[in-house]
Amino acid sequence: SRLECLVCSGADAEGRRLTLSNRTERDRFIEVTSFGECVLSRDDSDIAHPLFSKMFVRTEIGPKGDTIYATRNKRSPSDPDIVIAHLVADSSQDGRETQAETDRRAFIGRGRDITDPAAFDPGARLGGHDGYTMDPVFSLRRTLRVPAGKEVSITFWTIAAPDREGLDRAVMHYRRA
Repeated sequence: SRLECLVCSGADAEGRRLTLSNRTERDRFIEVTSFGECVLSRDDSDIAHPLFSKMFVRTEIGPKGDTIYATRNKRSPSDPDIVIAHLVADSSQDGRETQAETDRRAFIGRGRDITDPAAFDPGARLGGHDGYTMDPVFSLRRTLRVPAGKEVSITFWTIAAPDREGLDRAVMHYRRA
C-alpha cells in the first residue's frame, strides 16, 4: 500500500489517496474506512468548550451515499460562513456501495474507545446516522476489488467552502478527480 496526502491550491480541499497493489494471482477484496472529527469553529473555541462547540454541528449523508456534509449553526453573526464535506472516490468505477456514519458514539460503541471501535468488529456496518449528534464525525467505508496483479486507488477528500453551492461544485469536481 502507498498513502499520498494531496493539498489543492485551487480550492480548500485535502485528499488522502491510498493505492493498494495486489501481487498475488487471485483477486482480493479490501475494506477501507476513513474517520475524522468535525470541527467547524475556531481552534480557541473548540479547545475551550469542545462539547458545546460540537452540539451545533448538523451532518447530512448525500443522496449517493459517498459524501457527508456538515454545517454549524452560528453563535453570532460575525462567525464566518463555512460548510464542509467528506467524500470518497476510487479508481475502480465499479459502483460499490459506500457506508457512512456521522455519530462518534455509534462508530466507537458503548464502553469502548477509538483504539478498538465497534465499527471494526467482524461483520459490522456503518449505521448511516446523520443530523445533530452529540459528537459528529466523518466516516466512510467502501470495499475495493483489487484484481490479481493490479492496483487500485481510493481517495478520501475533505473540502471546505463558504456556502453549499460552492461546496457542491467542489464535490462534483473531486468526485471525478
